[in-house]
Amino acid sequence: MTGRRLRKSVFLRASSHHVTWFLGTRLPDAVPLVFVVGFPKSGTTWMCQVIADYLQLPFPKASILPVGCPAVVHGHETVWKSYRKCVYSMRDGRDVMASLYFHLARRIPAGDNPPLKKWQKRAFPGMVNKDDVRRNFAPFVEAQMRRPFASPAHWGDHVRSYLEGGREGVALLRYEDLLADGVGALSACVRTLTGEEADAERARWAIDKFDFSRQTGRSAGQEDKAKFHRKGKAGDWTNHFTREAAEIFDRHCGGALIQAGYAKDNAWVRTCGPA
Repeated sequence: MTGRRLRKSVFLRASSHHVTWFLGTRLPDAVPLVFVVGFPKSGTTWMCQVIADYLQLPFPKASILPVGCPAVVHGHETVWKSYRKCVYSMRDGRDVMASLYFHLARRIPAGDNPPLKKWQKRAFPGMVNKDDVRRNFAPFVEAQMRRPFASPAHWGDHVRSYLEGGREGVALLRYEDLLADGVGALSACVRTLTGEEADAERARWAIDKFDFSRQTGRSAGQEDKAKFHRKGKAGDWTNHFTREAAEIFDRHCGGALIQAGYAKDNAWVRTCGPA
C-alpha cells in the first residue's frame, strides 16, 4: 500500500471510529453497541472477541464505515458516563508497558541506529538498538507518561477513569482473570453487562475458541516478538523493568497500581535492578 493510500485508510478508519462512538453514545436505543475500552495492550481485542462470541454479536475491526447495528466495538477511550453498555479491560500496568514496548518495537528495523519515524523517536527517545530493552525501557516508560500511545491518558489516569467513575453498570474484565479462569471471568462480566446469569458452557466455548494457543499455535509464555500476540502471560514485567523505569512508573501510576489491586505498596520498585 502506498503512503497516500495508507494515510487515506487511516483517516477513514479514524473517522469511522469517531462517528461510531457518537452514534453509540448519543443514540443507544437505535444503535445498541457494547463498548469494550481499555489502555492499549490490556487485552481489549481478546476481550472483544470472547464477548462478541458469547453475545453472538459482530465485532467489526478496522471498519472504514461507521457501525450502525448492534455490535461489540473496541476502543482505547476512558470510561465515559454516556456508555449504555461497557466493559472495561484492565491489566497490570507494568505488564502493559512491557507488552507495548515490544508491540511498537516490531516496526523498527534490527541493528544499531535504525532509521526512525517521527512517532518512533517520540516513543523511544535515545534508542540505539531495539533489542537493548533494559537500556531503552526507562526512557520509553517516561515517554508513555508524557504522551501515551493511542490513548487520551497514561495508564494510571486511564484506570482511574474506571475505578473512580462511579458507574456500577460498567463491567470489569481483567486480563489476568481471563488467563487464570476464563469461564468464571467472562461469566461475571456477562452478569454485570446483561443483568442475567451467564451460560457457563457457552462461556467455555467462547474462551476455548480464542485461546492463546489456538490463535497462535504457541503455548502461553512462548514468546514471538514479531507477532501481535507476543507471549500471553502475566508477570512478564519483572524481566524488563529497571529501577529507573520502576521509579518513573511509580511516580505517575503507583497510586493507581495499588488502587487497582496489583500491588500492596511501592515495595515492588526496590525489587527492580539496574539497567
